[in-house]
Amino acid sequence: MMTSQLQKNLIVKCPTCSSSLKFKNENSSLEHEELDLRCTRCNSTYSFKNGYLNMLPPKIRKEICTRGILERKIKDKFHVNQLSKNEQDLVKGIIASKYMAKQYFKNVVHPTQAAWSARSYERFEDIFIVSYLDNLLKNKKVTFIDAGSGPGRYLILLGSKIGINSCKELKRNSETSTLYKYDKMYDKNLHNIIGIDYSEEMVSHSTRLLKKYGLGQYLYDRIFPITGIVQNFHLNQQLDRTYKVIVCTFQTLGNQENADLQVQLLESMKRLALPHGTIIVSVFNKKLFKDFGLKTFYGREVRQTVGEIINSKQDEDNSILRTKKGIYSKWFSKHDLEQLFKKAKISNYKIMDENSLQTIKGYEQYLKVEEQHKDIFPRAIVGLAEVS
Repeated sequence: MMTSQLQKNLIVKCPTCSSSLKFKNENSSLEHEELDLRCTRCNSTYSFKNGYLNMLPPKIRKEICTRGILERKIKDKFHVNQLSKNEQDLVKGIIASKYMAKQYFKNVVHPTQAAWSARSYERFEDIFIVSYLDNLLKNKKVTFIDAGSGPGRYLILLGSKIGINSCKELKRNSETSTLYKYDKMYDKNLHNIIGIDYSEEMVSHSTRLLKKYGLGQYLYDRIFPITGIVQNFHLNQQLDRTYKVIVCTFQTLGNQENADLQVQLLESMKRLALPHGTIIVSVFNKKLFKDFGLKTFYGREVRQTVGEIINSKQDEDNSILRTKKGIYSKWFSKHDLEQLFKKAKISNYKIMDENSLQTIKGYEQYLKVEEQHKDIFPRAIVGLAEVS
């Protein structure tokens, strides 16, 4: 693929000023080089390499490099040129997720090998979202966006449904075959599958996994892994011709280190969904935080990946979990999530918990109905809003 072709498929705008982007050299090949693209308005630069875009704002990008970390320590000591509180918290989250992508996929995300405490919850999210898309795709052209895509869980799952020869191992497995099977309706009407994550390591690993699972041909044609910050992410208007489904699952909202960032993430999801789309958010119920969250959910495999818990008493009282590797996780009540939706000015929503979540049938090999009732409903809170 040449950069001239990639330019046509450039679905994003500058995160700094939301203006259009342009590759510096439109006649270069993508095979062996890193390509720069520049904002046509503010002149900020970004890059494309190894099959994915890096859309982190220059200021953030500088801070997370090794030299940037050292410079920031010196600046913090002298209180010079400090980042805003939100920018500092974003940088902390990015640095915390370094060096864990491969292990995170294996222990937390892999559809058949991850720890059951994580895998069962993700399986419910998977069938919830696929069931929603099944109805939507009957009469709509759809763009799917995963806000906090990690190592590419939904890029692989939905990619398997548009790629007839992809994910052969998962299509043969008795547990996963129904969910990961090729679907003509998805192939026809699911136009774009976009994953956004602020960890370049996660996005890089997702790109390698997409190639491993036979989905490399769709990279930057229909599947778009992107390093970026959801709170300042902007899409080209060409995608407004499709109906957008934007998801934020598996506690990603709670991984935002303060309430401002949580509200900003929801505000951005709403903006990205316009002029018509659906927002789906899934978080953990704080009712189970002390008994399940601190004791069961973060079992051996999960702790190996994200680090040992180092909570203070105040953290526990606020249903906040921290680990030695710097991972932050805030658990919510139904009321908490509703308040965040209201602050983000999201209307026409419904918040579901164990009293209102409905079982999803047709995927018993993947997740039994009784497992949904026993293992998922007590710890899941799901918000869904239609935006127009």
